[in-house]
Amino acid sequence: MAVADRSGAGMFQKVGHNAVTPSLKLNKGNDQHSIAVLGTWQVRYVRKLAKEIRKVRLPDPKKSSPVLEIDMANLAALDTAGAMLILDMKALFSSRGFTVKIINEREADRILFELISRHPRGNIADQKKSSMVLNLVRDVGALFVNMLRDIVELTSLIGQVTVSIVGLIFRPWRIKITPLIHHVEHAGLKAVAIIALICFLIGAVIMQQSVEQLRAYSAEYFSIDMLGILALREVGVLLTSIMIAGRSGAAFTAEIGSMKMREEIDAMRTLGIDPVETLIVPRVMALIIAVPLLTFIGDMMCLAGGALVSYQMLDMDFQSFLERLKDGVDIRHFYVGLIKTPFVAVIIGLVGTLEGMRVEGSAESLGHHVRASVVKAIFLVIIIDGMFAMALTAMGI
Repeated sequence: MAVADRSGAGMFQKVGHNAVTPSLKLNKGNDQHSIAVLGTWQVRYVRKLAKEIRKVRLPDPKKSSPVLEIDMANLAALDTAGAMLILDMKALFSSRGFTVKIINEREADRILFELISRHPRGNIADQKKSSMVLNLVRDVGALFVNMLRDIVELTSLIGQVTVSIVGLIFRPWRIKITPLIHHVEHAGLKAVAIIALICFLIGAVIMQQSVEQLRAYSAEYFSIDMLGILALREVGVLLTSIMIAGRSGAAFTAEIGSMKMREEIDAMRTLGIDPVETLIVPRVMALIIAVPLLTFIGDMMCLAGGALVSYQMLDMDFQSFLERLKDGVDIRHFYVGLIKTPFVAVIIGLVGTLEGMRVEGSAESLGHHVRASVVKAIFLVIIIDGMFAMALTAMGI
C-alpha cells in the first residue's frame, strides 16, 4: 500500500511514535465551504474517519454556496486507503449537488488519486442499508440465474463429452489409456480404504440404532432386513458418491483449474489438442469404472459393520446373519443401488471438470470453484438419488 509522508506534522497531536490524530475541520462560508483534512489518513483510521464524514452537515447547495473545497494543506500522511476515502468523500458531496474540488494536494497525492480513479468501485455514498427483503430477493434472483447458467453449461458439456466418447468408439486408437488408468487408480483404488472405513462405521451405527428402537417391540431381528435394504439401495451409493465428490471431484477442479491459471489449456487449443477429449473424458470414464466398484465395496462394508453389531447385541454369528439377510433382502435391492452409480459418476466428473474450466487467474478463484464443485456435486448426487428412489418405488422395484 502506497504511503505519502507529509511535512508539517508537528502541529498536530502525536499518536504513537510518528503518527498524528486524523480529523476533519468544516468551514462554512457564503462564497464557498471547505473541509480541511488533518493528520494521518491511513488504513487504521478509515473506519473512524468514514463515520466523521457521514456526520458532516452542510447547508442545501440550492440555498447557499454550491462550492465545496477539500483542503489537503495540513495533511500529515496519506496512504491508498486514505486516498480512497477522500475520493469517496468527494463523490458523496458531489451526489448531494455540490461542486467539489480538491486543493493543495501534492504531486504524489495527485498521482495516487489518478491511479485509484482508473478502477471503478463503490463509494460511501452508496453504502446505504438496504432492506432484508430486497437482499433476500436479490440473493434468490442471483441464485436462480446462476442455476440456469450451470444447467446450460452442464448440458453443453454433456454434449461435448458424448461426441468425444462416440468419436473414440470409432477411433479407439485415440483413447488415452495411461491417463485413464492413472485416474482410475487415484479416484478408485486409493479411495478404497476411506470408503470402506466410513461405510463400515455407518453400517454399524444403523444396526445399533435399529436394534435399540425395535427391541421395544420385540422385533430387533427385523433390523437386519432394514440394514440390508438401506445399505444396498441408498446408504452405500450415497456415502460412496459423497466421498468421491469431496475427494475426486475437488481434485479434478484443482488440477484443471491450475492448468487454466497457467494457461496450459489455451496452449493445448493452440496446438490443436482438444481439452475435452484429453482432460475431461478420461476423468469421467475413470469415475464410471471406479464408482460402481467402490459402491459394491461400500455395500459389503455396511453389511459387515451391521454383522459385527448383530454379533454383539443379538448374539448372532456371521452365518446366521447371512441367512437372515438372504431371507429378508431381495437381490433387486442391490441392483437398484448399483444402477444409480454410472449416473452419479458422470455428474461428479462433469461438475468437477466444469468448475475447473471456470477458474480464472487467481488463487481465490481456484478456492471458490473447488468449494463450488464439491457443494454442487453433492447436491446433484442427492437429487439424482431421490429421483431414482421415487421412480423405482413407483414402479414397484
